[in-house]
Amino acid sequence: MTEKKIKVVVVDDSAFMRTAIERMIKSDPSIEIVGSASNGVEAIEIVLRLKPDVVTMDIEMPVMDGLQALKEIMRVCPTPVLMVSSLTNEGAKITLDALDLGAVDYIPKPGSTLSASILSLKDELTAKISAAAGSKPRHLKLDFLAAKRNFASEGSKIEQYIRRAIFIGASTGGPPAVQKILSGINPLVRAPIIIAQHMPQAFTSAFASRMNSLCAIRVKEASDGEIVQNSVAYVCPGDNQTEIERTNEGTYRFVITPGNPNNEAFAPCIDTLFSSAASVFGAKATGVILTGMGSDGALGLKKIQQAGGFTIAQNQATSVVYGMPKAAIEADAAGVVVSIDDIAAEIELALKKA
Repeated sequence: MTEKKIKVVVVDDSAFMRTAIERMIKSDPSIEIVGSASNGVEAIEIVLRLKPDVVTMDIEMPVMDGLQALKEIMRVCPTPVLMVSSLTNEGAKITLDALDLGAVDYIPKPGSTLSASILSLKDELTAKISAAAGSKPRHLKLDFLAAKRNFASEGSKIEQYIRRAIFIGASTGGPPAVQKILSGINPLVRAPIIIAQHMPQAFTSAFASRMNSLCAIRVKEASDGEIVQNSVAYVCPGDNQTEIERTNEGTYRFVITPGNPNNEAFAPCIDTLFSSAASVFGAKATGVILTGMGSDGALGLKKIQQAGGFTIAQNQATSVVYGMPKAAIEADAAGVVVSIDDIAAEIELALKKA
């Protein structure tokens, strides 16, 4: 019996880009291109007509841009969409908008020539198409209580001594899920929150800035040597590995080193961060693994659990891609498995424990 192929529609106003993406997709026999479009209006029409499994969507296009097309596709025919994004600060902001609108993930925009740099994106593209094909496209409902900002005013007293710490790992589908948690947690939480989200460096600073503007809790990108503080959420910088160490003064600081793409699948790596958390905080650590493809974080979450820490995994029903939570659950590393809507409450319960 012939295995059913993943049907893909490629949307880009550039014939060159369509050719580049199609060439990479055709290298995988489990994926087939069933159509293409050069603007958002055509994209909506072809998605309604062909009902593909996945769409790759450019952002800047004539007639109707990618964000408008994405919004309409999610309204009339919800379909997993991968945004084709430039790795720039502006590209990051637009891509984060797309993720909020329901896009599953993004892929780097190929360069200007059909070179080895383009072909090196092939494995990432086909892997993300395969993961997207099994995902549940949705526009996550995000609640933001503006009144909380008054509660987290500059004059509020924040305890300086760190007794516990929260560590969150996420990949595909992670940004809206992280926003959901940060919007629901007490902005004066008596613990730092450290987030490893699979993103390149051009994106993590924009992600931190975005979360800081949308959530009551202060959010910033972590920097090497920085002293960790309570009531602050830190985003690990992309293309780097982040660990925590205890200083001689009893404080905690970030140790951030450049990633090595030759022998590291992810930078930031969730396992690296979680392993550090288990070593430094032990039973005082709370680990949370969210939606994402692959298995990064399962080993690290297990180490937190073995050290006596509290561990949480997002459930399948609310995960865009169930890979990482599933791997953690199968490793028996998750103390509780809950909906994304309940994770903030579970974190606050964990902080009340001795």
